Amino acid sequence: MQQLGRYELKEKIGEGAMSEVYKAYDPALQRTLAIKVLKPELAQDKERLSYFLNEVTISGKLSHPNIVQIFDVGEVDDAPFIVMELVDAQSLDEWMRHQSDLPLETMIDIVEQLAAALEYAHAKGIVHRDLKPSNVLIESSGRVRLMDFGVAYLHEPTQESDHGHDEETIVGTPYYMSPEQLAGKTPDQRSDLYSLGVVMYQLVFGNLPFEASTIRDLVALIQASDVNLSTSRCPHAVKKVIRRLLHKKASFRYSNATELRQQLSALELELSHSSNRWSERITATWLYTAVVAGVFSIVLLGFLMFTLNDLSKNLSGVLSDYGSMLVQQTKDQVDEALLLGDDLALNAMTEQVAKNDQIEYLYITDHSGVVKATTASTGVGATYQTPPALEPLGLHQGSRVGQITPAGEGDRIYHFNSPITFNGKQIGSVIIGLSAHSIDDVWWRTTTVLGLFIVFACLSIPALVYVICRFFTNEFKQLGKALQGLYVGNYFTRLPVSKIDEVGYAKRQFNELAEQMEAFIKESDPDIERTQLSDSTIETNENQTVVIRKTEDVT
Repeated sequence: MQQLGRYELKEKIGEGAMSEVYKAYDPALQRTLAIKVLKPELAQDKERLSYFLNEVTISGKLSHPNIVQIFDVGEVDDAPFIVMELVDAQSLDEWMRHQSDLPLETMIDIVEQLAAALEYAHAKGIVHRDLKPSNVLIESSGRVRLMDFGVAYLHEPTQESDHGHDEETIVGTPYYMSPEQLAGKTPDQRSDLYSLGVVMYQLVFGNLPFEASTIRDLVALIQASDVNLSTSRCPHAVKKVIRRLLHKKASFRYSNATELRQQLSALELELSHSSNRWSERITATWLYTAVVAGVFSIVLLGFLMFTLNDLSKNLSGVLSDYGSMLVQQTKDQVDEALLLGDDLALNAMTEQVAKNDQIEYLYITDHSGVVKATTASTGVGATYQTPPALEPLGLHQGSRVGQITPAGEGDRIYHFNSPITFNGKQIGSVIIGLSAHSIDDVWWRTTTVLGLFIVFACLSIPALVYVICRFFTNEFKQLGKALQGLYVGNYFTRLPVSKIDEVGYAKRQFNELAEQMEAFIKESDPDIERTQLSDSTIETNENQTVVIRKTEDVT
């Protein structure tokens, strides 16, 4: 087929269930167009022909930047065709297959443009009834165009029929049809919003919200299951919009596309000002556990530092008392020998004192500072020199106390220097170096034990807090999911109540609320599950538009 009336057919650019689409040229107006031609085998099918011509009747009323425009209609050799605007774009379903990690702003912009198209169509009394990605075009600039109004539903007060559409007929693509549409009820603008919700769900999550093999199973799945919105990359505000669009009851969805657009504008503003702080993503369980662990760790570390500091002072005091006692004993033993100049007695007494394992060194000097006796191998007769690494600590019981910290390995040494007096006059000095190994050993042992205890406490207590918080958060999550179920129209959920505590009380209150809402809904709107639905198998191709009668298979 190279010519169709006055139009020159260039190439086939698409094909659907009922028609083929060609790129064409109109020599009269000298412009390139798209022509949709009904397949020859369907030209004699009155029902299919009515749907095809219905698109002309419906689309001819529409002129909107987000809707593909219809220019003309004709028939050549029993082949009906529609002349429409040629859009340099690809279908949304094909476009989505080549996208990964779409920005939320892009997703919202697509949905907002489709909502604008629906708002315009609904204002004209037109319900699309078959909104799905394959019926949406997206240009390289990001502009979105809605097309294929072949099964659209037109509400007009003066209209006696609806283009051959039997009320017992279900038309559309099952996975994108609203529950009331699947049940054979007359669709309205809220049915289109449900379909738009499915498209938005696909944009955000990359898959369909509900899938089943038959119409009956699909309706049962929608009625019995909640929409899975569990993902960390999707903000709560976006989930809120999707949840409302996919509500099981039409009366709980957005009342019209205008309201949805207002919500999307507010959503864009909210996302543009969202800080996305890490504190907004952390769960209450981890938050409370981290707070308890942090506070408890700070308190215990403070307790450890205070205890060790106090222990260090007490141990230093004990060692200072012990050193001062040794100094006094030594002075009492050597003062007479030093006064008489009895070097043999001084050496003997020095050797006796040096048997104490804690004494590192002992010097006895005369009043001029000359060493008279020492435990060192050399130094007798020389002037005593104060160690350069000595750090003064102060006076303790008449002795000048200092500390020597070794540069490498070795124990700290407490240095004691006390004068030897006789009748109020200094006749010499006793200098003792006492090892601090004993108190350092006690300090390290105590530190190790307390440290292990604190580590155990810092791990076990937050772990206990985590388990307790986890228990309560799981209970609240269960309650929250049940409340979400009520929000989307699942009034049949009942929570098990096994305790009479506060959690059990909250669950009982939920069950009572669900029972009251179920009774109210049944009185005001009989459940669609009671409608006699077809057991027809849903086509494998999720984008296939089908015509279903309540007691017949897919045609």
